[in-house]
Amino acid sequence: MKIPSAALHKLQQAAGKENVLTDDISLSLYAYDCSLSRTRPDALINLPSEDSIAPILRVLHEYRIPFVARAAATNHAGSCTALNGGVILNTAGLNRILQINTQEGYALVQPGVITGDLQDRLAPLGFFYAPDPASQRVSTLGGNLAQNASGARCMKYGGTIDHVLEADFVLPDGTEMHFSRRDPGPDWIGLLAGSEGTLGMIKRMKVKILPAAKHIKTFLVTFPSLADSVQTVSDLAAQGIIPRCVEAMDQVTTRAVEEFAHAGYPTDAQALLILELDGSPAQIAQDEKQLEDICLKNHAQQFIPAKTEAERQKLWFGRRAAYAAMARLAPNVMVGDGTVPRSELPRALQKVRHILDEHHIYASLLFHAGDGNFHPQIVFDERNKPDTIRVTRALKEILEACVDCGGTVSGEHGVGVEKRAVMAYQYDTPTLDLFTHIKQAADPLDLANPLKLIPLDYASKARPALPPEPSVRPLAQALADRRQAHAPILIAGANTCLRAKTFHTLSTRPLNRVLEIDKTNYTATAEAGVTLNELFEALRQASVFCALPQSPGTLGGAFASGCMPDFYPHVLGVEALLPDGSYVRYGGKLMKNAAGYHLTHLFAGSQGTLGLVTQLTFKIFAHPIRPVHVYPFVPGRVNPLWRALKTRLDPEDLFPALPGEPYV
Repeated sequence: MKIPSAALHKLQQAAGKENVLTDDISLSLYAYDCSLSRTRPDALINLPSEDSIAPILRVLHEYRIPFVARAAATNHAGSCTALNGGVILNTAGLNRILQINTQEGYALVQPGVITGDLQDRLAPLGFFYAPDPASQRVSTLGGNLAQNASGARCMKYGGTIDHVLEADFVLPDGTEMHFSRRDPGPDWIGLLAGSEGTLGMIKRMKVKILPAAKHIKTFLVTFPSLADSVQTVSDLAAQGIIPRCVEAMDQVTTRAVEEFAHAGYPTDAQALLILELDGSPAQIAQDEKQLEDICLKNHAQQFIPAKTEAERQKLWFGRRAAYAAMARLAPNVMVGDGTVPRSELPRALQKVRHILDEHHIYASLLFHAGDGNFHPQIVFDERNKPDTIRVTRALKEILEACVDCGGTVSGEHGVGVEKRAVMAYQYDTPTLDLFTHIKQAADPLDLANPLKLIPLDYASKARPALPPEPSVRPLAQALADRRQAHAPILIAGANTCLRAKTFHTLSTRPLNRVLEIDKTNYTATAEAGVTLNELFEALRQASVFCALPQSPGTLGGAFASGCMPDFYPHVLGVEALLPDGSYVRYGGKLMKNAAGYHLTHLFAGSQGTLGLVTQLTFKIFAHPIRPVHVYPFVPGRVNPLWRALKTRLDPEDLFPALPGEPYV
């Protein structure tokens, strides 16, 4: 598209004339990211300040000019390319660390702060920022949130989604908003994580920082086959052991890394694991013995602890150099990002090997194995069109194999445009419709990073939608009856939070089954009407634990009321009835999922206003865990995004915000 001269003039006024660039060199430099996508924007704006974001977006909205927020552009999915032309908004200059508060455990940062720079500032203070993507020396904190990046420490500490406490955000029309994890209502920060800039722009972030571990021990373990190393990880998870990091590599990776980084990896081993523990010396010693026993049971050849901090850093330098090491071998590297339940890693690996062999493809395999997330790194030359087509087809088949194993097409790299089509293989039409409604609610003109995430014309390609379980059907019929009568209804569990008396309520208590306690993946699945006392007893009988307290309230109430926000990161999957009667399914036994908007966080704290949660899958543990804090119930305060979502999903206000009160 061509930007009107009047719009260009207003943009120059908002950003400064020197920051609005339209020359060929600038546009060419911002026409690509780490994917195969190549699309030139019509203008580049180097943002001079965070306060310039809203005025610029208001101009773009006025003239209906699409935009893409971008900083380091290290993603591998084509998330940062301007498919519809328009403007690239470069946030790299917004790189100030505004405050570090070690007493309260947070850092206040602009979105362009490089992740590694924050780590460097924190280290002398005895603190660290837990998310550690391999690109941390280049990638930015805002980009990490937009992609929900994680890294090697994700198994124990979680990804970016779990470490952002507050965010200042600007909707595509220039509306400024402030989100906090302690606000009643949906978990907006969780919804932004992994949204890839399709809902607006991050202006400022408050991130959690943690005291650095005083004791860390790292191990290099070699195996005669990659299958043995992956089975080790499955067995480790089945024992309920949660190391700080669990990384796996095949021989192709280790040899490439050794030639490039000289990390000290044995090149004769078919596979290796890097295992890391932190905690007290006594706990590390106990876990080390269990780790070694599990590794030896799976035919480990060497179990070598790093003797010094220098040795430990050398091992991690090699792991972080894996992409660069493979990039030396060919002009291009295509990186996969499929994720499966940890118990499915061995089966997924067999499928991946078969696909690579069938297509005669040379690739390395490395894993965030503790999360079930693996990265095939396929080397090729994009100038060879048949080669590029073959590699692209193979990666699509690999992602579909992950879905067939109960997994997802992206664990941390996002969808962008490169994986957009395969999203229809993972999700059914009702779930993709909900993704579309979320996008339209925040961005009705489709200006924010358009044509990303959601597959085109998905209705004919999406996974077939399965009907709800028989236990859900009476509730679905009750909703249909109320909708036909244009009569609002209040969703409740045991009614311990709302304590509604005069309003027509629909209770989830008939959904009272604990469906599965999986001690291989350490997940549980239960219907929303199960009381926490009933759940506690079922887990006790299975000798496992969860983060919820005992209570007469229900599982759905604990999740949707907003009283237990610290439980949100434990929820891995959700099923829900929407006001129009459609049924959506998201997630499952996955430790991470970056494919689409995080529906678990949309329904978390939504207080029954966006849908009726029927089922949850959540983490359980082998050892007791401190219960989450229970806050008083506070009705959510309506904000523009919530109101827009509500209008899209429930235009007749079937699920009002408060008993007998309209949602305005």
